[in-house]
Amino acid sequence: MSESHDSEAVDAAHTGQEATERVTLASLRSQFTSADTSSLDDALGTRARFRQEERLRADLRRERRLRQQAITERVNAMKANIAKDLATQHDMTLDALENELRSSMEAELETMERDALAAEESRVRHELDLRLERQIQAMHEQHGVEQHQRLEERKAEMKASIERQLHEEYDRRLAIQKERLKLDYNQELQHRLREVEANLEQEMEQRFVEMEQLEIGRLEDGHEALLTEREDQLRRGIRTRLEQQLRQRLKQREARLKVEFERRSLRLEEDIAQQLQVDIEQQLRRETDDLEERMREDVELAIAKRRDELRGQIEQQLNEQQAERLAERKARLKSKYDLTFSKAIDDISRSLQTEIEAELEHRMENEFSSYRHAREAEIQNRLSRYRYEREAELREQLEAQYAVNKQDWTERLDLEFQSREAAARKAIMSEVDAQLRNERLTHETDLDLLKEETALELEVEMEERLRDFKSRKEEEVATQLERQLDKREEIMRNKALIDVRKREAQIRAEIEAQLGLKRAEIRDRLKGLAEKMDSFKEMAEEKMREAVSQQIQGEIDADETELRAREQEFSSLQATDTRAEKRQKWMQSISGQAPAAFGAGAMDPTALGARPDGLGAAAGRPLRGLMGQQAQEEPRLGLGNMRAPMTSARPLAGQVPPVRTVRQPIAQPEPVRNIRQPIAAAEPEFVPQEEAAMEDASETMLEDVPEPMEEATSVVEEVMEEETVADEVVEVEAPSSTMQRPTALLKPIRGTLRPLEEEEEVRTAPLTPVGHMLIPEKKRGPPPSSSIGQKTATLKPVRGTLTPVSKTPVKRLEPSEDQDED
Repeated sequence: MSESHDSEAVDAAHTGQEATERVTLASLRSQFTSADTSSLDDALGTRARFRQEERLRADLRRERRLRQQAITERVNAMKANIAKDLATQHDMTLDALENELRSSMEAELETMERDALAAEESRVRHELDLRLERQIQAMHEQHGVEQHQRLEERKAEMKASIERQLHEEYDRRLAIQKERLKLDYNQELQHRLREVEANLEQEMEQRFVEMEQLEIGRLEDGHEALLTEREDQLRRGIRTRLEQQLRQRLKQREARLKVEFERRSLRLEEDIAQQLQVDIEQQLRRETDDLEERMREDVELAIAKRRDELRGQIEQQLNEQQAERLAERKARLKSKYDLTFSKAIDDISRSLQTEIEAELEHRMENEFSSYRHAREAEIQNRLSRYRYEREAELREQLEAQYAVNKQDWTERLDLEFQSREAAARKAIMSEVDAQLRNERLTHETDLDLLKEETALELEVEMEERLRDFKSRKEEEVATQLERQLDKREEIMRNKALIDVRKREAQIRAEIEAQLGLKRAEIRDRLKGLAEKMDSFKEMAEEKMREAVSQQIQGEIDADETELRAREQEFSSLQATDTRAEKRQKWMQSISGQAPAAFGAGAMDPTALGARPDGLGAAAGRPLRGLMGQQAQEEPRLGLGNMRAPMTSARPLAGQVPPVRTVRQPIAQPEPVRNIRQPIAAAEPEFVPQEEAAMEDASETMLEDVPEPMEEATSVVEEVMEEETVADEVVEVEAPSSTMQRPTALLKPIRGTLRPLEEEEEVRTAPLTPVGHMLIPEKKRGPPPSSSIGQKTATLKPVRGTLTPVSKTPVKRLEPSEDQDED
């Protein structure tokens, strides 16, 4: 816009100047060519000339004003051009300064970056070297600790294996010693058995002597105790043998299981050690990789952080320096530009004054104007040319600077990347060296472990071979020892059988002789006992007669008192009944009804004076006495269904049976069935408690004896038969009483079972040789009793009928409970 405005102002100035030039020339020509006339025309001409001069002056003033305007416009345009040039120069100088500052700043930055990178690289290298040394030291320490631990574990394993071998040897020696002790114990046991057999013989003789002094009942209990002792001893012996066999089997199985468990534990320990080694190696490798990655990341982060910090610091410093320099440069340029501008304004004002004076003085100088225009055009051309040349030079300089900067930046980047590449190569080489070192260490450790494993495997194989050899030799020795023991056992068994048979024959002869003597003695004693029993029975019969008579007398007195009370009640009831009947008849006579026959409320004829007959009946009245009690109804009152008062008194007759004679003929057999009593069932005969208990005990004892003891029970059965014969004789001679409860006279007999407990406590004498050597003999008949002609079979049915009653006191008074209470 400024250039177009300048061109328009110049054109307007040229057109104005040409118009002024045209007016002035015509006027001058007319002025010099016109003639001198003093006429009106001259006056008009002069007036016209004056007017023309005024117009000329006005035109000059206007042209001057226009020229001044044009000059001011040109000056303004020049000022604008000069300002533009100054602005371009200022921009160019600023760009140059900026480029210089940037180049210097970049050079300084490069130097500072190089220094910082070198310092950081040296610091990082120092840190990495220190870390590497620390890791190497830690790995050496860890390797030393692991080696120490493995050595300690190996020592512990060796100690454990040695201790285990020593324990096995100790257990083997203990087993051999135990076997020896068992053999010695068996021999001592056989010797003790022989001594026990000798003691048994002595104890048997003592027992036979004691049995001579005891009663017949103790023979049964003694034999039963001996049989139970024998059974318990057999059971104990079988149980001990079975327990010993089971213990031996359990010990053998436990030894096998221990060996197998130790073998499996060794295998498991080896597998666990290998697995732990592999896991530790993998973990170490993972940890080294993680550490390297972390170190690399830390280094990169530290470098980037330091680089950012340095860049920020450098940029801040450069910005401050550049701002200070720019401020100084701006101040200098401002002062410079002010001076140049003032000089240019002075020059322009002087040139303008000269040009105006020249144009005013030399209006006709076209050459000056043309020269001036040509000069201006030349100046403009030169300026444009200079501008283009300067622009080309500046572009070339900028391109050269860009190329130089580009080359510098490329060289710097190449150097930086080369340094980074060298550092990365060094890091990679260090990593590779570390990995190779670790692999070398791992290979060395693997080789050491392989050596140790091969050594351990060879040791294990050697131990297995030695263990197999040891077990094979132990089995051979054990089989030889078992064979020797079997042979010795067979020899000892044969010797024992021979000794047992010899001893059996001796004991048989002794027992037969003793049994013959004992039978004779028992027969003699039975005779004496029969006599004693007769005397005892007579005494018991006398005492029982006295007791029965006293009891019967007391019952008779009680019955008499009850009878008197009943008669009084009956008389009172009859009085009330007669009153009621009289009242009823009186009421019937009042009401007009006839009296009924002898019915429920009929009056007794005896009340009117009728005699009762011998059977207790009087003219159709109810019977009296025993017959009347069986068929008589309950007495009632006359006015209703009122019964007689209930009392606790017993009837006068029917409950107590008639008293029998105390002594009965012995030879007369009793009937098989029970005799029915007319009123109530007869009470069972009283059987003594000790006899019933002895019978039950003998039955249970003879039933509970096992089959292998039949030979021993034959002798006992003979004694039992003799005892039963004596008991039957006592039962036949003993009077049968009708008492409901046993008397207190038989309590001392119950105490005869006490010595058997003392005999049962002494159960140390086994009867092994005696039980199997008793030969069944022919049963002999019982010895002749004092009561000849009495048959024992006649009393069996009576005893069979009385067993349910006789068992009840036995359940209450068992011998074991009585003995415990005593």
